[in-house]
Amino acid sequence: MRSMSVRALALLCLVGLAACVRSPEVVGSARRDPGSPDHPSSVIRLDPPVVEAAGGSSTEGVTSGPGAPRSTAPYEGFGTWIDIYDTAVWEHPVHAVDSMAAHGVRTIYLQTSNFNRNGPFVHPEGVESILDAAHRRGLDIESSEVRRPGRRTTRLLRMSEVIRRTAGADYPLGAIVASPHRMVRTDPRFWPGFPWRRLAETYDVFLPMTYYTYRVKGPRAAARYTAQNVQILRQETLGLNVPIHVVGGISFDATGPETQGFVHTVLERDVIGASYYTFSGITLDQWKALSALL
Repeated sequence: MRSMSVRALALLCLVGLAACVRSPEVVGSARRDPGSPDHPSSVIRLDPPVVEAAGGSSTEGVTSGPGAPRSTAPYEGFGTWIDIYDTAVWEHPVHAVDSMAAHGVRTIYLQTSNFNRNGPFVHPEGVESILDAAHRRGLDIESSEVRRPGRRTTRLLRMSEVIRRTAGADYPLGAIVASPHRMVRTDPRFWPGFPWRRLAETYDVFLPMTYYTYRVKGPRAAARYTAQNVQILRQETLGLNVPIHVVGGISFDATGPETQGFVHTVLERDVIGASYYTFSGITLDQWKALSALL
């Protein structure tokens, strides 16, 4: 079993980045800790990505880009999220992972700390149990608040270059970004000049945190808002055909029909996967709707 120090080093080095500022819409947790950007978090794959098959190479989960193709498999299919406030999960982490697997979850997005904590692990034993149970596959970090957008962009791009060099050319990295709808349409002052296209040169997948429950109510509105986020991201990266994994929720505030609306858009919009924030809040009605993504 690897030591926690080795895991912490991996958490800081083998990463995908979402540089976020203080906002409840940026990263969940709003029901209990409004306005806290999550830092850091990790991506855990419950089954091995398909990148090669006997007799030849598989095209599943592979995207084109500079240099050798990299797999997008860790971000494909259906996923769910765990944050530091999901008490039931941290009290019974192995049972939680078993439950996720039983519901068809393929990827876990795990928050281990946030910006106002003193260390990278709020629940170190729970993190270790979850990592061991789910066979960790990849990791990501989200940064603390920086008020000036220009400086945020410079730091984001610089850190992204370091992350890519550290992770290596073949490591699949995902950029977890705030709602494109917010950044482009409803609140363009939130991060003017966000470097969508520059990030596409470094990262293999975009994971927009759409979180429709902050903006709309009802299944049609949830579907429309999710679709608008995907459309805006496509427009901002026009011609690059970037793979997209849509993050929906917040589960604690969503209804079953609204979840169906989210799923409807995911199935229609040619994205490689989707996940729901957060696991502890997903109801039976929501699981029923989300099962269409399996």
